[in-house]
Amino acid sequence: MATVVFPSLARAYTVPASQHRYTYIFSRPSTSTSTTTILFLHGFPSSSYDWRHQITFFITNGYGVLAPDLLGYGQSTSSPGADANDPTQPTELSDYKAKTMSADIIALLDHENISGPVHAVGHDTGCYLLSRLGNYYPTRLASLSFLEVPYQKPGEGFHLDAINEMVKQVLGFERFGYLKFFVSEGAAGLIEEHVDSFFTLFYPAEADLWIEHLGPTGALETWLRNDRKAPLAPYITEEEKATHFKIMRGHYKSTLMWYRALVGNINVDNEIQAQLDSKLYQPVLMLTSQPSRLNIPGAAAGMMRQFAQNLTVREVDAKGHWIQLEARDEIGEAVASKLPADAELTRPKQVRYRNLKSLRQRRGCLTSKRRGKDDIAVRFFDGINSLFFPVHIPFVVS
Repeated sequence: MATVVFPSLARAYTVPASQHRYTYIFSRPSTSTSTTTILFLHGFPSSSYDWRHQITFFITNGYGVLAPDLLGYGQSTSSPGADANDPTQPTELSDYKAKTMSADIIALLDHENISGPVHAVGHDTGCYLLSRLGNYYPTRLASLSFLEVPYQKPGEGFHLDAINEMVKQVLGFERFGYLKFFVSEGAAGLIEEHVDSFFTLFYPAEADLWIEHLGPTGALETWLRNDRKAPLAPYITEEEKATHFKIMRGHYKSTLMWYRALVGNINVDNEIQAQLDSKLYQPVLMLTSQPSRLNIPGAAAGMMRQFAQNLTVREVDAKGHWIQLEARDEIGEAVASKLPADAELTRPKQVRYRNLKSLRQRRGCLTSKRRGKDDIAVRFFDGINSLFFPVHIPFVVS
């Protein structure tokens, strides 16, 4: 939560269009030559607090940072549709439409006068929102970094039973059975009653614990009702655990709404109607943990390569899901290594429209009709009438 992690950098803003109020961490680039801002999108059960190590890394190195507590988390709230027993937390499913939340994030950027494209980093459910930002607002993102969870194509339904069956055939066990518990009545209350049990299962010393006690349908509920506890991961201190409890206390009902939206497929119609381009034309980074029994080898990279033309896949020195905590330094360095130099960002190559050959326009970008390593992508930057080549393009048309 922004006010807990970095209180001096914490801000709040109510988006006029949605009336969603967000708390977030914000720091402008600290050097006269830097214009780069990193946008962090957390997952469940997290908040901006889970980016604490990367926020420190990037601010120390002169980058700008914007890390919101996403809707339903911490003090990011909604007035319309709020629960009468907790007037600060949105519990109407319609609040959690990806189109609305994507527009909310853009509104935060606009409020802070960040008109140029940002480098966005997502983890877990934050990767879903990152995917939709890339679809709805491609010109606002200079690059996308996905941690542990790959890009998700717009306009396709999420069919939980079919996914569990497919994964079971490959891995030998269900992987996402816990989602059935997450969307059930009473899930939030049971988690609140056994929050220590829940936390130790989600942040365990042994990641393989999930094979038996999280993935199979009914396993998580059984674990909680028995109030079982596991040794805590070494990258979490007792003080950090206490801070996490403070942030999440009373918010599980609203944060689980993200999963109800996912399983309920509430976004599919909007995405089909918008005719979103499923391709990502920016540089894309996929960071994963080391191979384990929990993952289908190569699956994430294979999914990403269908849609990302400029993709880098990298394994980091982490065994579990929370790679931004377990491999804290490596994550910051990996993301930073893919960022263009500020000189290249602020002074891109300018070209004339009549000199561009074999191009087609797609949602704010001009892309080459030819496929291959020399594909052209020309981006329209807000407030600039000229056309500019992004820095990752290997050549310039003259």
